[in-house]
Amino acid sequence: MDWIQVLYSDVIPWLMERDAPSVRYWTLTKLLDRPEDEDEVARARQAIMERGPAVEILSHYVGDGRWEGERGYYTYKYTSTHWQLYLLAELAADGAPGGGDDRIAAACRRMIEDVSKEERTTIWPCFHGNLIGYLHALGHAGDERVREFEMELAQAGAAGKWCCDINGDLPCAWGAARALWGFGQMPADERDDAIQEAIDSGVRFLGRFKLREGNYPSEGARHKMWDRLNFPLFYQADVLFTLRALADAGQLGAKPTFRKAVDWLVDRCAGDWRWNGASPYNSRMWTPLEEHRRPSKWVTWQTLYVIKNLATGQ
Repeated sequence: MDWIQVLYSDVIPWLMERDAPSVRYWTLTKLLDRPEDEDEVARARQAIMERGPAVEILSHYVGDGRWEGERGYYTYKYTSTHWQLYLLAELAADGAPGGGDDRIAAACRRMIEDVSKEERTTIWPCFHGNLIGYLHALGHAGDERVREFEMELAQAGAAGKWCCDINGDLPCAWGAARALWGFGQMPADERDDAIQEAIDSGVRFLGRFKLREGNYPSEGARHKMWDRLNFPLFYQADVLFTLRALADAGQLGAKPTFRKAVDWLVDRCAGDWRWNGASPYNSRMWTPLEEHRRPSKWVTWQTLYVIKNLATGQ
């Protein structure tokens, strides 16, 4: 796929339509490399907080860092605090201290406080990866306790080999992909040797198998979502999410199996540089991020980001 042809096609204006402010923002920053301080980017970020899914998600906030009806920050799926912060990060919502949304900031502080008080005898890379990722994306990674979360995840990966008791104590591809997504939200110059070692460990693990086929260690059969193009997913992963996480971590070109999976993505194009997608958890969320539509703007911008990253190295 010729990236220059994509830039001059009508897919970019389609992604830039104002009905999907988050997609517009990601198109400007991830596909067109516009800086955050550019007026058009700033207006797109502001629009995210004025209309669309982020506004609906925040309308169910009830105070004290919590959402309606939750039994704890993790339950119910997918309407409690942990999942809302993950979605708000994917939406590029603004939760930064001293300027962002106070509800998001309070929820981030609550998560840091609650998780830091837990006796964590087991580290689940999917949970910690999401936690670290959204705390960075939403502007709350300055707390030194977040550094502890990062080191716990790095240790679980580099020393624990991405094993998960829920996966029969086998290495878990979902967990490794989620960890890479989390580390990928960190600025590259903030990733120390331990974190880089964990990233390298995740890349080696994911690269030892056929990413497109998803033949990773598992107690059961490969999940049926693996070779669909889904958004959003939560603790799960599929081919597209895994490639996006590798791109965020700067590792997409590291293994031949990753490049073959990108070729498969290109072949899934529905035409006119657009991709169809699925949203398997819409009924369990406060609001869908996108109406059921084919093609999908969310899946399309993410696929184009992966293709661009491999083609240009950024």
